Amino acid sequence: AMAAVGLASLEGPSVPVAALYVVAMALDGLDGILAREMGQTSEFGAALDVLVDNASRGGMWIVALGLMGLPAVFLEMLVFACTHAEGGKAWKTGCFTKAPPTVAAVMRNGFRSPLGAITIAGLHFLPLWLWLSPRLPRRYSLAAGCLTLLLVSGRCLGAVVEVWVLGRHFGRILRSD
Repeated sequence: AMAAVGLASLEGPSVPVAALYVVAMALDGLDGILAREMGQTSEFGAALDVLVDNASRGGMWIVALGLMGLPAVFLEMLVFACTHAEGGKAWKTGCFTKAPPTVAAVMRNGFRSPLGAITIAGLHFLPLWLWLSPRLPRRYSLAAGCLTLLLVSGRCLGAVVEVWVLGRHFGRILRSD
């Protein structure tokens, strides 16, 4: 994904940038599946996986929106710190046991739910879409509008989960003081 971000920052051709980014995201999912199937998971691997994901998305947010992309980058990194401080490699499950219904629906089975899939799509692909969409022909404006709505909805669901995580984490810190 970092190669796609680098190529995008150089105003590279849109098809190779999008293809690199999508392939990188697919391989990211595959490496997690293989690690679990082979019993090769670790707390370090879980943290590294999310950190690399955040760096890749963060780079794409900055390429797509410039400094306006920084809030998304900051939010994702802050949530990463909170979830991994509390849940370690089991962050997808351990941090959400007493979550409100919407958060629980998104996180069900480690994002393996309809709302989880929409959230993952928004988290991973909205920054790419924001960079890519101005470079595409305007023939498919209805389809582009629907895709934009889906990805923005997914990112908003992600923000709901992120804000809940931060509130819970900082609430615990304040109660312990």
